[in-house]
Amino acid sequence: MMAEFRDPNLESLFAEAKRDYEGEAITAQVMAQTRNRLVSKAVGGALLGLIALLIARYVFAVPLLDFAILLSQFITNPLIDLGEGWLALAFMPINNIASISVALGKLSLMAWKRLTGTSLLR
Repeated sequence: MMAEFRDPNLESLFAEAKRDYEGEAITAQVMAQTRNRLVSKAVGGALLGLIALLIARYVFAVPLLDFAILLSQFITNPLIDLGEGWLALAFMPINNIASISVALGKLSLMAWKRLTGTSLLR
């Protein structure tokens, strides 16, 4: 009964759409296209990152270098002027903000280890 009402044009469209694809060939084609897209996006992203890095270097390099130089000069200045005698030579390693900061950091880490019985780095 249903066979009587079939449209020949509709059947030809279904027959045309019912092609058998080779499974491995279509999979390889899709994977190759996906891989090509991924590689092109990765290369494009790397190039954009490189361009952004170069622009940032030219924009921020000089101010950051000046800041680092000022900071290092500030933290290494002697706190107390001891002259040029043996006393100045003896206290030179601990007569600035940088060495005092390092010593305080080390002491606080030792105190933390003693109080908790653990270490900060695991």
